Amino acid sequence: MKPTINDYATTLRHAAAAVLMMCMPMTMTAQNTPTTLHEVKAGETLYSLSRKYGVTIADIQKANPGLKENILAGQTLKIPPTSATTTTATQASETTTTTATTARVKTDNTTVNVAHTDEARTLVESTPHPTLLAEGEPLCKQMHEVKKKETLYSISQLYGITIDELIAANPPLKDKKLKKGQTICIPYTQAELAAMQPVEEEEEEVVVKEPVPVNMAVIMPFGLKQEKKTREAITMIDFYEGIMLAISELKQDGLVCNVMAYDEEQIDSILALPRLKDVKLIIGGKDQHNIEKLKTFAEDNNISLVVPLSSATSLVNNTRNVYQVNQKMENDTYNRAFDSFTSMHPYANYIFVNIEEQTDKIDYVVRMKNYLNNENISYHNINFKEMEGIIELLAEGKENIIVPTSSTKTAFDRLVKRLNELELNAYDIDLLGYPDWQTFADKEPDAFRKYNCMFFTSFYNNPNATDTYAFNQKFRTTFGRDQLPTYPHYGMLGYDIANFFVMNMYVEGEDFAANIENLESRSLQNPMHFSHKNTWSGFVNNAMMFVRYETDGKISVKQL
Repeated sequence: MKPTINDYATTLRHAAAAVLMMCMPMTMTAQNTPTTLHEVKAGETLYSLSRKYGVTIADIQKANPGLKENILAGQTLKIPPTSATTTTATQASETTTTTATTARVKTDNTTVNVAHTDEARTLVESTPHPTLLAEGEPLCKQMHEVKKKETLYSISQLYGITIDELIAANPPLKDKKLKKGQTICIPYTQAELAAMQPVEEEEEEVVVKEPVPVNMAVIMPFGLKQEKKTREAITMIDFYEGIMLAISELKQDGLVCNVMAYDEEQIDSILALPRLKDVKLIIGGKDQHNIEKLKTFAEDNNISLVVPLSSATSLVNNTRNVYQVNQKMENDTYNRAFDSFTSMHPYANYIFVNIEEQTDKIDYVVRMKNYLNNENISYHNINFKEMEGIIELLAEGKENIIVPTSSTKTAFDRLVKRLNELELNAYDIDLLGYPDWQTFADKEPDAFRKYNCMFFTSFYNNPNATDTYAFNQKFRTTFGRDQLPTYPHYGMLGYDIANFFVMNMYVEGEDFAANIENLESRSLQNPMHFSHKNTWSGFVNNAMMFVRYETDGKISVKQL
């Protein structure tokens, strides 16, 4: 039996994380820091990594030849050792911690308070032979021995300070001339001194939003009048039942939601129902003609419309209330995929195999070749009938990525059979394919593992994931059957859509659309990341995943 969903009101629990400010002792000792390997996390940039490891962006790029400015989550980078913490042992004789924001550094028998900020620590540690004057007097960055013909002006220009700053650090210079061999104090600049001041952390205001109950309708072709359900009707029922599983779980967490379901075949009668104007969310529309009717209704009544299946490129044009889940790949999507892939495989050797009579993905191949040409990345071409010549194109010590021109299982089987016959075990060979491959991956596990098969896709469910097992078990227990074996799995699609939209609309309320690009997506199969197609449009889901089957049997899934 399907679960019965009852309404009840509650509030969400919110917690604010407290930030503990800690001041660690500043130690200047000789260090030999080895190169660090860092796996890039979502949101990290070259700038943030340079700040984290105390190196420059140029240092990171030098350690990773060919590295572009835009780095990607999952990318592994070499972080060179920092020179900012390497000084001679004689440069610091004592370091102690005083208060939560300052440390007393003793150098050349003189002590001064130095702010415990990252900028100040770098500034002090990177200065050769610093001379710190008594408190109340200027802090010398270093001492300068006057050379013949040097003037206050030439010295100020040498160190990037003003003459007044130089005199302020050396009061006797106001009335006396410089002499050769004289030692004078070179002060820190105003910018450097400002960096050494403790930074006051602004207390972040925690805004607790009042949750808003979500009334929603699901309108899909359920085939309620059919005596024997068609395959389409069964998949739509799977879709609805996936939504209900998500709502059931969300209600256990305190979410308030009312769900109504209607058969799309009665679209005109449904849109005439007065209660439909009171919903905040409509999920549905499979027939394009009915989708247009739903778009008009949603626009007139300020209702959010989620279209789960249509990939029509004009779907969200000239409307602000429509959310398109299934995006059709276009130029910018292809380029984003290729850019991500080449960044993850910067030194790869690309080989395109023309399967000849099976060229169903020739458009994809042409787009990829155009991208490689624009990026000055070389590649090779070979016809399937001439595969014995591929040995001349393979590169030792490099990742050889083979791209066939077809996504069919027949083409895959022919290619793998020929590669096995050529016995190319001395080479590192990977196959880059298509989302279609996931439909037969479970039938060819050995080949997928042997050749590290990989592809881009907007939907993918990892069969090895514990969440997948748990969902399948719950679906079977609740409804007494399994989902129909389709790609995508419609039960999971409904589950992911409801989790994203209902949960976030409940929490965000009126701010939902404004914050949508930053909202969390808990997905089993269909990740969600929406953005405006243009200024006058609705929202398009541009989330994409990179799937790779590893030789050890694991499946790597990374969202791009």
